[in-house]
Amino acid sequence: MGDSATVRIRVGRSSRVSLIPGSSPYSIREAPIVSFQTPWLNSAQLMHKIWLALEKKQGLSVVSIGQTEAFVMAQYVLFSEEEFLSHREAEIANQGSREGFMHRGIRFPNVAARDEAVEAVRKADIVGYNTIEPVARDLTERVFALHQIHPSFYFEAHLRRVFMFSQKERFERILAGRRILLIGALAPQVSLVLNTKLKRRLGFEIAAAIPLYEFEEIPWVKEQIARYNFDLCLLGAGVNAVILSSYIARHLGKVAVDLGSGMESLITGKIVTDSFINEVIGLDRLLQM
Repeated sequence: MGDSATVRIRVGRSSRVSLIPGSSPYSIREAPIVSFQTPWLNSAQLMHKIWLALEKKQGLSVVSIGQTEAFVMAQYVLFSEEEFLSHREAEIANQGSREGFMHRGIRFPNVAARDEAVEAVRKADIVGYNTIEPVARDLTERVFALHQIHPSFYFEAHLRRVFMFSQKERFERILAGRRILLIGALAPQVSLVLNTKLKRRLGFEIAAAIPLYEFEEIPWVKEQIARYNFDLCLLGAGVNAVILSSYIARHLGKVAVDLGSGMESLITGKIVTDSFINEVIGLDRLLQM
């Protein structure tokens, strides 16, 4: 392959990224692949670690790295500006949607978000990422390698969509009797549903529901967090949830869990699925993990 050749790597079902060898410090072919020799957690083990941290009143951060988060961390390291700005993920993010599937909560380029996300993942206690689909897995592991990120524990990120169903008793034990802080675009709706459907039976208190839509709102959200006493924080805010989860665990000594699409499930009572889950990952596989 000549120096001027373009390599097309498929990322996700419908997105593509063009990599031009020599156009950035690393190409996806050249970046080292990290070798993970760390414990892999299934959903029951993950629930147990969260419960144990709550019982011991120890800080714990559980974060997940999806495609958006990986691209945030890959800016100017794995991909040049031209490469990541031409990718579908950046195009979606830069549309500025504040709700629904198109909501990303960040704009590209954003070096500040990259640096904060990298630092947050380095400090996270448990890290989820796509361990099933080879291309997404390879991309994330290369990003981790380039940033020298070595999680102590990791799990399949898509478990966040199902563990409140597959591990219902364990998940409810995590909530029972806790003071819960909710953060994300859906936080007010989640608060309403939890108070209506589960509060009486599980005896928890919603400390606050803090809306978060954009990366630039993080300083304000940190000020709001400081106002409340809580045991457990549930977040759904993309890369912003990753950044805040590590902050909450490290600086406040609390348990923070990045639920991602699982926040929507707390509202609807249904598993959030799409063609990628149904056709590539496999919902039955997730439910058994």
